[in-house]
Amino acid sequence: MPVYKNIAEFLEFINISNEKFTLFEWKPERSFRRFDLDLNIIKENPISDIFFHRDKGNMKLVYIRKHNLIYTVGASPAVQYQLLEALLEHIDLKFNEIFDVETILSYGDFSPGLFDNEFNPIIKEIVLNFADLGLVKRIQVECRVCGTVLPLFVKKTFIENAESYPVPIVYSHRGHAVLCFIDKNYHHRGVELVNITG
Repeated sequence: MPVYKNIAEFLEFINISNEKFTLFEWKPERSFRRFDLDLNIIKENPISDIFFHRDKGNMKLVYIRKHNLIYTVGASPAVQYQLLEALLEHIDLKFNEIFDVETILSYGDFSPGLFDNEFNPIIKEIVLNFADLGLVKRIQVECRVCGTVLPLFVKKTFIENAESYPVPIVYSHRGHAVLCFIDKNYHHRGVELVNITG
């Protein structure tokens, strides 16, 4: 079964924090791992409204700072970054639909556990039904290096909010990368091998 249809099995954690403390954290059942060091490193980045990716070898991290909150997800390296970005965008939307976070945080006796009871069932539903939410499109692209067709997942907001078309996206795959051009109908209009640095 494809990763995006069973994404819950590949997730390590989902965290919603501000500068001071964690407001909400979800982990798979029976997970006792802690990710405090990862979250502290992420908090050092002050830039808002841009997704950042960290590859830890055994785990991918995706995070974004929005509305004075930091949304972070950790997952298996098998999960494409666009899937994790789409997941966080949806979580941000739902979290702010349910809670007036700014007002809640303005109270002096606020307790981070306040969000757990109400938001835990929603997170479980999101991760279990991720493939049915319609947040991503699967596109088939050719990799001339491997001689295969690869499944490229693109979040719909990436295409819908583009300023011009085709939209370029880099797919890093087995030590090399291809640059794909995606039109507004989610068709790829070309693929090129690109050099990697960093």
